[in-house]
Amino acid sequence: FCPSRCSYCSFVSQSVEKAFKLVEPYMLALKKEISETGKIIKDMGYKVKSVYIGGGTPTTLSAEMLTDLMSAISASICMDSCIEYTIEAGRPDTLAEDKLRAMKDGGATRISINPQSMSDSVLRAIGRSHKGSDVIESFVLARCYGFDIINMDLIAGLPSDTEVGFKNSLNQVLELNPENITIHTLSIKRGSKLIENGQGIPGGQIVGNMLDYAFPLLRDSGFLPYYLYRQKFTAGGYENTGWCRGKTESLYNICIMEELQNIISFGAGGVTKMVDPSSGRIERIFNKKYPLEYINDIDNIINSKNKIVEFEQLKNINSGI
Repeated sequence: FCPSRCSYCSFVSQSVEKAFKLVEPYMLALKKEISETGKIIKDMGYKVKSVYIGGGTPTTLSAEMLTDLMSAISASICMDSCIEYTIEAGRPDTLAEDKLRAMKDGGATRISINPQSMSDSVLRAIGRSHKGSDVIESFVLARCYGFDIINMDLIAGLPSDTEVGFKNSLNQVLELNPENITIHTLSIKRGSKLIENGQGIPGGQIVGNMLDYAFPLLRDSGFLPYYLYRQKFTAGGYENTGWCRGKTESLYNICIMEELQNIISFGAGGVTKMVDPSSGRIERIFNKKYPLEYINDIDNIINSKNKIVEFEQLKNINSGI
């Protein structure tokens, strides 16, 4: 769920203005899946190293709902081995003191505040209602609540953006001094309003110039790249790169890109990934994509998680255990 749908977005995302009635039954289904799958996690003896709550925009939820969700996680899953707990708080217009307090009290150690651009005109062009100044206010507030690892995303190639505009956005983000910065390249995908509306976007050469400015500046500012991935249909064919200062890499980002570790997913669109390091075999379990079909099919979705047990049994047989 998001406050509004960004023009470049092709993910399954519901505007809360249009789908608010689904939030409560969705949360009930999600907590049920967490509870039942938590039993499997315990039976398998898994040690949870990282928790990642992504979206949409999780902070669209109220503070009470965030507390409810995080309590369901800690009640169903042993967190003793967890070293990283991330929540995407991407939209600054969804952040408030009570939500930051709820996330901190619930155990979150890392959040994302993602401006995508600091230009008000670019933000309007992509369908966001907040301003660059709201990003700054949210960042400062998050620091006040003790979040010492904050990620910020920028996108090179957004509609109506320019080289100068992108440079200004990056400079403003660097002034905030976050620990992580992710530089995405705009991906033009079917299903996004960019395609439907025919919005003009910067060409590949301009996007390349944006990245040519960003990467040396990030290195000079003490950042190093730690993960990279490519998407189809990006402007200029460029990639997305995560940068960090010091030892603040996101374990979850590394694991999901390298496919070296099990990732158990909950919620609509979640994809559980089971990995056998000895053979390289990977098996995936797909949840239903759309919130309503996820709610209606939750019992079958929960039952499908028994494939985790089957995967482990076959892995043990193949390894002679």
